[in-house]
Amino acid sequence: MTTFDDTDLFSETFHDFRSVGTARRRPALVTPVVLVAAALLVAAGFVFARGGSLLADTPVDASMLLPQFAAQQTSQDRLTSDELGDLRVDRQTTRFLTETSTGRHYAAVGSAGSLCVVTVQPGELSALTCAPPTPTARVAVDDTLLVVASSGPAPAAASGWREAGPDVFVND
Repeated sequence: MTTFDDTDLFSETFHDFRSVGTARRRPALVTPVVLVAAALLVAAGFVFARGGSLLADTPVDASMLLPQFAAQQTSQDRLTSDELGDLRVDRQTTRFLTETSTGRHYAAVGSAGSLCVVTVQPGELSALTCAPPTPTARVAVDDTLLVVASSGPAPAAASGWREAGPDVFVND
């Protein structure tokens, strides 16, 4: 019969720990570089979480984004007080774009300077869709209308989009 005295439990259990006390030294430059990279990642995460884009387009004057704004406002471009309701747009900037199954669509500059599309449907409240005023601004109204800033990319015709006017695309 074997007793605890006959076996060397300590050396069998805890053998080969000679290298535990020795630590490998890293180059002195690695730690600061890793800490700076971690701090930059955390800062970028905070900026992104607050809604800021790290590679954002610079804001521009929304009235310069579409060629329709260069023309004088005509009677077809004007919206009545009932059609505008409480929508926050500059009344002098409304321009007729096109008419689709979802209503008549007008470009406008929002009160905060954004590029907007006002959709007017008879018997309904007017709807307002806006986008930040950047050179590549895109304002999508439902799946039927897309307004793209002059310097922005046009949608693919293969997806069903067709041009209904300068920088105005409809999907029938």
